Amino acid sequence: MLFSQKMKPLAIACALSVILTGCGESTSSTSGPDFGGNQPDPGQGGTTFDERALLTNLVDNVITPTFNAFQTQSEQNIAAVSAYCGLEQQVLAGEAVEAQRDEAYVEATQSWRDLAQIWQHAELMQVGPLVENDKQLRNVIYSWPSKSLCGIDQDVAYFEDGLINLDPNKPFDIKDRTANRRGLISLEHLLFNQNLAHNCSVANDALADWDMRPEQSRKVARCQFAVEVAKDLHDNATVLVNTWNADNGYAKALKTAGEPGSQFESAHLAVNVISDALFYLTEEVKDNKLAVPLGLGQFTNSCGKVACPQDVESGIANVSLAYISANISAFEQLFLGQGVNTENTTGFDDFLDQENGTQVKEAMILGIANAKAAVTNINGDLQQALIDENDKVVDTHDQVKVITDQLKNDFINKLALELPKTSAGDND
Repeated sequence: MLFSQKMKPLAIACALSVILTGCGESTSSTSGPDFGGNQPDPGQGGTTFDERALLTNLVDNVITPTFNAFQTQSEQNIAAVSAYCGLEQQVLAGEAVEAQRDEAYVEATQSWRDLAQIWQHAELMQVGPLVENDKQLRNVIYSWPSKSLCGIDQDVAYFEDGLINLDPNKPFDIKDRTANRRGLISLEHLLFNQNLAHNCSVANDALADWDMRPEQSRKVARCQFAVEVAKDLHDNATVLVNTWNADNGYAKALKTAGEPGSQFESAHLAVNVISDALFYLTEEVKDNKLAVPLGLGQFTNSCGKVACPQDVESGIANVSLAYISANISAFEQLFLGQGVNTENTTGFDDFLDQENGTQVKEAMILGIANAKAAVTNINGDLQQALIDENDKVVDTHDQVKVITDQLKNDFINKLALELPKTSAGDND
């Protein structure tokens, strides 16, 4: 079952109520004639707008609840995957009926969907611990676009043996494995891929007899490793939450920006960190999630420069459209300041109003609505739509581009923010 494409920004939070009660060349903008006021607040980057209030709302009501929800759901995911795997083992031993196993499988896969949906919101919130050390923590949670199905299949065998490729000097430890063998992508393959053959062009010693093993034996091996991956995923979610929420954590750093001893000299610099995160909509959603599989413009894919279904983000669970929908919704949350506290909605829209950017605000709000509608207009999954409804996928790309064009130009200029380095000189 795919996620609903009509989910509102906090739909996943509601579903988990127990958890959550033509672009510029320069990397920096110039302050427009209407930016700031005659009596700027100290530490606010030359504007009378209360940027610290914006930071506090986005941290407390949008970002922190998302990270906390992910950690909580990751723990529930361990239980769901473990219950399913236990029944796979009982089926192998002749101690359980397949109907029981199938019911547990549905619950395990839905648990993964819920977890992945929350993470797709968090993808728009890559700041602090999620970008440090070349995004090391983010990547062990979700390594896309890097993935290695062969590597995951090898680790299934290594985990089962307790050794890497049967080498007694190399005990298996998932913490030592590369990011593209772990996290949500690994779980997607282990839970959803119905093809039990390994994905390596050449089998090493550990996989030498894999394809000859009975089907149920391979299902058990895969699900046992899935439990290990789920535990590792929860560990990393906990690292994220603890690092974020610590007394000296990044959440506090953002909220105290501009104060003595803060790592940010001004609140404006901290606001720029969050605005950088919004550019996920440009580089990942517009380009990698849509333009690449479409083969648009400068982008090539595995099929050349034509539509390529195999290059979608989620090619096994087929939730690529739901991912894009979640990304747009998360962008909307941050832009409008819509979080768990409905009485506080201080967002970038308010900042734009203060800086005579109401037209920019309205254009972006309309763009968000049109992009969400374009996703909803696609029937089925993205892989099939690339073949049967290519024009609708192109339209989705174009509607997202309307938002990102505003983001890279008028939004940045009105608020006197800097472009992320990765977007400098991007003329798409």
